[in-house]
Order: sequence, then structure tokens, then C-alpha cells
Amino acid sequence: MALKNLLALVALLALVGVSIAKPYGNPLGNPRVKGDLDLDYYRFKCPQVESIVRRVTFQYVSRRPTLAAALLRMHFHDCFVRGCDGSVLLKSPNNDAERDAPPNLTLRGWEVVDAVKSVLERKCPGVVSCADVLALVARDAVAVIRGPWWPVPLGRRDGRISRLSEANLPSPFADVKTLKNNFRVKGLNSKDLVVLSGAHTIGVSSCGLISSRIHNFTGRGDFDPAMNPSYVRTLKKRCKPTDVRTPVDMDPGSARRFDSHYFNIVAQKKGLFISDSALLNDFVTKSYIQTQVVTRGASFAKDFSDSMVKLGFIQILTGRKGEIRRKCAFNLLALVVLLALVGVSVAKPYGNPLRNQNGHRNPRATGDLDLDYYRSTCPQLESIVRRVTFQYVSRRPTLAAALLRMYFHDCFVRGCDGSILLKSPNKDAERDAIPNLSVRGYEVVDAVKSSLERTWGCRGVVSCADILALVARDAVAVIGGPWWPVPLGRRDGRISKLSEVNLPSPFADVKTLKKNFMDKGLNSKDLVVLSGAHTIGVSSCGLINNRIHNFTGKGDFDPAMNPSYVRTLKKRCKPTDVRTPVDMDPGSARKFDSHYFNIVAQKKGLFTSDATLLDDIDTNLYIQAQVVTRGASFARDFSDSMVKLGFVEILTGKQGEIRRRCAFVN
Repeated sequence: MALKNLLALVALLALVGVSIAKPYGNPLGNPRVKGDLDLDYYRFKCPQVESIVRRVTFQYVSRRPTLAAALLRMHFHDCFVRGCDGSVLLKSPNNDAERDAPPNLTLRGWEVVDAVKSVLERKCPGVVSCADVLALVARDAVAVIRGPWWPVPLGRRDGRISRLSEANLPSPFADVKTLKNNFRVKGLNSKDLVVLSGAHTIGVSSCGLISSRIHNFTGRGDFDPAMNPSYVRTLKKRCKPTDVRTPVDMDPGSARRFDSHYFNIVAQKKGLFISDSALLNDFVTKSYIQTQVVTRGASFAKDFSDSMVKLGFIQILTGRKGEIRRKCAFNLLALVVLLALVGVSVAKPYGNPLRNQNGHRNPRATGDLDLDYYRSTCPQLESIVRRVTFQYVSRRPTLAAALLRMYFHDCFVRGCDGSILLKSPNKDAERDAIPNLSVRGYEVVDAVKSSLERTWGCRGVVSCADILALVARDAVAVIGGPWWPVPLGRRDGRISKLSEVNLPSPFADVKTLKKNFMDKGLNSKDLVVLSGAHTIGVSSCGLINNRIHNFTGKGDFDPAMNPSYVRTLKKRCKPTDVRTPVDMDPGSARKFDSHYFNIVAQKKGLFTSDATLLDDIDTNLYIQAQVVTRGASFARDFSDSMVKLGFVEILTGKQGEIRRRCAFVN
């Protein structure tokens, strides 16, 4: 009887094209290759490519596992429009590229591809295509969350064309006949369709894409009869008729795990999209679903790997076709010229943060800093900081802006020595100065320090100055902001005086600000780049009341401000209101991006110090460049300037001390 059941199962698997022990085979035998792809394509030109991609992808996806689904989706969307040529990565000043098409507006993870490309450009400049980077990143992102692995033959070239009008992707509202045709024209068959649909085992969608299915399917207030009624009732509780934003798991009960559970969901008529349910209306796709249910996904990982290899061959460019982009979002000479005007190098590397442009030691470092300073004494340091910071900032994302601000304020007074953390019984320490009374997040630094002091080997070893530098970096990373290397080895200052707190003022003009920064070894570019930190966080009405209600004492407003924005602010901030919060980057204050520069260019900068950046040729040019290029270099530039900031008047060697508690000298 058991043999009979086994033979029946094998017959069913064979019917839908599933081989339990099917090998990878040779992915280079695919007839759709029109040039040479090779698993070892970069063996001589960039042998580190796969290790670099794996390391950088892990850094991002391990912190934000939802990026795995996002990056896999980006690879799909790229390959289905003009082939796997990286064209989905291209930006357009006219908003008419693929990434501007409605299905692509929700794509995420660009920063991962950019970060990988940036590292590769330092190691192997002009060698590895963005198309290959995206293919590898998608594979490694899935691997980070313990999904299947597949070989990625390399040698693709980057496309130069990206058109919104061509973004005709498989629709979540399509029937199975349409879907099969979508896949057929790309050289993929019915099995590839159902297997790759299995990617819906991870990730989320939104109520907006299913509202009609559950609330008004035929215009009569009904739901799609192809859906499980009990599941519809569950979805209705989550998604109100007018709700378009609330997230919904595509694989309820298993949306964080790459497994075959999606097929169980579809078989139970709980597929979220019409395109999921439609798979039950075709013999081949339905048989595959039932097989995965019966065998608990016995062949799914292997099948997914095989289909991903096939996907990676779609309409590729090889040989002399296309190009190798230096920056994945751009391939225009005009961009190079514009960025050069503001001192931005398209292929600018991190370089060595401990060296200046001539390769000599940074003169502002008074002793040795090292990225591996605590390698022997406290090797767990960065993982502890990352874990504790994530615990706090993931629950209260506004702490990211607060901790970044705390770090700025520390470095601008007596240097990056943790002196802002010190308390004084007489209320005359830095933290008691008026600009610092609104600083928040001390509890995060204290929690990290406490955890380190409880860790064997780390007691009395790590300075509060280094902790604050790492916490600021990791807090920004938690909300999806840029990452930067933090050389370590700072010592803690013993002095903290309220009288010395002379911070750059929100009421200052650009000449004063440039001098403030110059005094700390920072230049005009650092000024405008670090001002970009205003892309996150809030201020209060008290700091802008004068600008909008009584600028010259005549009841007028600052003429450097957009009049319509002034009217908006006046509705929020009454003349005597000093407490109501106001976003520093209206419309994008919860996201670390380059939108702040758009706001400043529109004369909507909240502070005088924001608006005045338009009054200097260097800072103005940088703002215009970020607007035109949609922040092409901002993340990279911010990272570089943060590294420079971290060297301001540091204490090293035998200077200062290592505090046991950050709020008190030993």
C-alpha cells in the first residue's frame, strides 16, 4: 500500500514537472543567452564581488528582514521590463522612468543596491554592472532570511533606457490566462508562473490593492466569491473601505518565513490577490499547488531556485551592448558635470576615514582611532550597541533624530568626548544649556553602557564618547538612513560647562554657519550635507514664531519664506504658542531621504539657518544638485561628513577617562 501511494505521488510530481532530486543542471545552457554569462565572469576583474555583495546585503537585511521581499520584488520588476538590465534602478528628472510607474512606486531597497555598488566601485571601479549587482543582491537577501539559494551567472550589462510607459508588469488583478501570456513572452512557462508566485510567501501588500475584492467586487457591496468567506471577514476587520495604506500579509501566518506555506493559503482560497486565486483555474498551476500542499513543499526550494536562474536570463545585454554604470541611478554626462560643480565625485569612495585626501593621517585625530579598536578587549561591542539601539528606536522611531542631534551637539562643544552626557548638581553642565534642554535619548546611551558594563571583558573598557558615536549611527540605520564607518578609541572628557555651549544657531546666516563649521575643521559642503539631517525630526512653534508672525517687528513674515507655507504654519502656530511640534521636513519628516533639499529649494526651510543655505554659491549648488538628481549622492556624502564630524577635537591615548557611568565622571 505504501509503495502504491509513493508511485502515485511520483506520478503526480512528474505530471507537473517536479523532480524531487532534480539537479541545478547548467544554467548557461539557456537558449535565451545572446552573449557570454559565466558563474566566474569576474574571476580576474573583481574576484571579491560575491563576498562584497553578501557582506553588504547581510548588513542591511539582517537589520531589516522585510528588505528581502522588497529586493526580490525589485529584481522581478526589473527583469519583466526590458529584461534584467538594471533599468528599474535609473532615475529621471522628468519622473518618466520605470521606477516612476505606479507598480514601482512602492519598491524599496534602492539603498542596498547603491551601497553594494559603492563598495564595488572602490574595489573594482567600472567593472561590475548594476544589473549583476541587483541579481546577486536579490539572491543574497533571500538567503539572509534562510530562503533558497541559486547560482547567478554573471556578465550582464546595464541598459541605458528606462521608460515609465514600458512598465507593463504582471498585474495582481490579472486572470491566469493573462498571467501565462505575460510569462510566456519572457520565455517562462506555467510552472515558472506558479513557482515564482510562491515568492508571495514573504512580504506584505496594502489594503488598497484588495479593497474591491472584499468590499465591492461587482459594485454591489459584495466580495470575490473566489475568496474564503471567513478570510474575507478577517480582512474586513483590518481594511476599512477607504483604507489604502494599512499593510496586509501576503502569506498570513508565515509572512516572515520563506517556505511553501503560500501554496496552502492559495489552496484554502486565501490568496490575497486575484492573481493568486487565479492559479487554481489552470490545470498545471493548480496541480503544482496541490503537490506542494501534499508534500509540504518538498520541491519548492529547488524549483524556485531553477526558475530564478531562468528569470535571470530574460533579455539580457552582454558583450558591447549597454554600459557599466558607475552609479546605478544615472548614466547621464550632465549629472557628472553637475556633481563636479558641487565637489561630488561620482565614484567617490569611503576611503580611509583615518587618512586625509593625500593619504596622510587626519590632523584632527590627536591619537589612534581604529575601526577595530575594541577587537580584543570588547569584540561584542557593535552587536550590543546595535541590539540595544534597535530595541529603543524600533519602538520610538523619533529617537533617531534625537540621538543624531545629541551627537552633533556633543561634537560641537569640546569635541566628540561625551561631555554632553555629564550631569551637574549645579545645573551648569552642557546638557543644562538652553539649546540642549530639548535633547532626548540619554536613556538609550545609558542602556548601552549598562549592557556593556555587565559584559565580561567590556567593563571599564568602552568610552561613552564611542558609544554615543555608534548609537547615533545605528539609530539612523534603524529608520532606513545611511550607514557610515565609526573609527573608535575616543576617550571621555571630564569637563562639561554650560558657558561653553555655543552651538550653530537656527537663526544664523550662512556666513556665521560656515565659520562655525570651519572652526571645527568642517567645510561648506559638510555644512549643507549635515544640515540634511533636518530631513528627520521636529522642532516647535517657539523657534519659528518670529519668522512667521513678526519678523521685523511690524507683524510681517520673513520674505525668504514661501508665503503659502507661512500661511500653513500660521494655522498651526499661534503667536504665543511655543510648544506645538512642527516637522522640519514637511511631507517626509519620518523618512531619512533627500527631500529636505527640495523643501529648502522651495523656500520652505523651517529655520533661518535652512533658508540661508540658498545665499551661498557652494551650498546653493549642492541643494540644486540633490533636487535634480533626487539625492543621488546625499547618503554617501552624509556618511562621509559624519566620519569627519567624529574626529572633531577627540581625546585619545591617556587623555580624559573611560567613564563607568556616562552621566558622571569617575
